[in-house]
Amino acid sequence: MWRSVSAVAILLGTLGAAQADDGVNQVAAKAALIAAYPGLFTIASNTVTWTDGTTMVWDDGKAKSAEELLAAPDIEDMFHYVYPGAAQGPLVPATDFDPGRVRNEAFFKKLYGDSAKAVAARVVSVKWLPRLKGGSVQMTRVFGIDGLTGKVSDELQDDTALGKYGLKPGGGFNWRFIAGTRQLSEHSFGIALDINVGYSDYWRWARPVKGTIPYKNRIPLAIAALFEKYGFIWGGRWYHYDTMHFEYRPELLAYAKAKG
Repeated sequence: MWRSVSAVAILLGTLGAAQADDGVNQVAAKAALIAAYPGLFTIASNTVTWTDGTTMVWDDGKAKSAEELLAAPDIEDMFHYVYPGAAQGPLVPATDFDPGRVRNEAFFKKLYGDSAKAVAARVVSVKWLPRLKGGSVQMTRVFGIDGLTGKVSDELQDDTALGKYGLKPGGGFNWRFIAGTRQLSEHSFGIALDINVGYSDYWRWARPVKGTIPYKNRIPLAIAALFEKYGFIWGGRWYHYDTMHFEYRPELLAYAKAKG
């Protein structure tokens, strides 16, 4: 279950500020991961050990380009970029600044299921903006994500000015690869939701200017703040932006709070 960012930040603040050469605060990153997904694994030195005995490498020790971080990240690499919350206001992400797009696939398969069938067994239909006739979205029950999605829906439909941005959602659970890659989308695990496509912008739709992707966004920051309240990050904070996209990543919110 999602813990408040403030509560987790207090926990992290007691653990020191060990810093690795790659800029990741090791103590804070490990603590944020354990607090986000409690009781499932421990992290000792360079090894993540799950309760069933499965082990994973925390840090493979390799220096990686932005492309390599996306293609072959270890678990520690997921903290390479610090996610900037909505409270920081409008911003234009720096080139290749993609906090949240760096995902260790094996880690998420362990959390949510390693096949479409395994994930689907835990997916339920969540009413989405029912008073506005928004339909439903398919989200996992794991960590109560279905309930958290429902809370976002309840608050969003109460705001008449913001509700329209959530209508006609682009979908939730969908076992598929990210466009242009052989990497699973977080939609594959039932932890991601796309809101109204009609108000959204996506980096692949943009024409580069002198080799740089121009940033575009029409989603109010108040919606990002609402999702963050319940443990979701926003794709509008990425250089390779996807402004309709929200995914459950409480560890990144807690880590950002700890980093200040």
